[in-house]
Amino acid sequence: MNGAVGSYIRAASLGVATAQSHLAQVFEDDFQVPAGWSGMLDNLPGGRVENLLNRKGAWWTRQCFQALYVACWIHHPVEKGSYMIQLSPTHHQNVKDAYTQLLRSGALQSRISSHLSKTGASAHEGWSFLKGYGELLIQIEGEATNAPALFLKCEGHALESGVSLSTVKHLASWVKKSMTGSGQTASQALNQWATYSSVIEGRAAENFSKSYEKLLKQLGLSSRRTTVEEMMEALVRKAGFNRGLPDQLKRNTTALGRAMLGSQGYIAVFKSLTAELKKKGVDFDEKAEKELTGLAERMVATATSHEEQHYNEIRVTPAEVDLSLATFRSFVP
Repeated sequence: MNGAVGSYIRAASLGVATAQSHLAQVFEDDFQVPAGWSGMLDNLPGGRVENLLNRKGAWWTRQCFQALYVACWIHHPVEKGSYMIQLSPTHHQNVKDAYTQLLRSGALQSRISSHLSKTGASAHEGWSFLKGYGELLIQIEGEATNAPALFLKCEGHALESGVSLSTVKHLASWVKKSMTGSGQTASQALNQWATYSSVIEGRAAENFSKSYEKLLKQLGLSSRRTTVEEMMEALVRKAGFNRGLPDQLKRNTTALGRAMLGSQGYIAVFKSLTAELKKKGVDFDEKAEKELTGLAERMVATATSHEEQHYNEIRVTPAEVDLSLATFRSFVP
């Protein structure tokens, strides 16, 4: 992670047969060689995310959004996952203007979405990055809560108008995800890589698992946009702490995550109150404990605190991604 994936690209370019074979299984043709990566990142002015976000929307192209996804993937590679890039007020306006004008020109296509606000755009035209993943979904989230973020997610098949093969495959994956909490495997090679390497994470997305969904339902929370803070507020009150979360833990994911962990943390308290919570209709079992521990660890692991966390999506700042890009370029100039 943090740009270290560049070492794989470098090794392949130096003729290491194992690396070449591996990249051929995971990436589309352009990204099996350094030039493909460099060409994509050239869509970021000066090769930096911060520079692009500071650029007025009129100067953006579809490839700019695609380059942002690749940059996030370099920062934190995933098999299946969602990225949320934190946006300042200026960045938010530029991204929104770019999003709107590219939809108007047809460079992006409006599409329904099963994620968060349910309103998104497709940047699948010319998108050829990870084998098995033909769709790049773009959404602007967090506007209603004054915590704007650019949501980017790579999916197996584009959701097109009408009944096409790609639409049927997309819907089939959605049905599996709605029933099991996990979509279909789009790339067996990428899936296997995630199982044995610390360089890539298997799943890091905003859509809830079935066990977490069960916990939210028991707490009376049904929105797909429920945040960890909202879940914790409800659970704290169910546990008998009527004042809810302290103000210093609100809109601060790092502080909240830390407060959840440890022998004196909220998770330990909930575990000690299992019987009481059960009487109030909440099963705080091992699955619930594992879910909350994973969420807390993710929030604590981020270099910068964020105002919101929905589930296991990867929250990043432009500066963090740019730092990873610098590391990547030490391998892939």
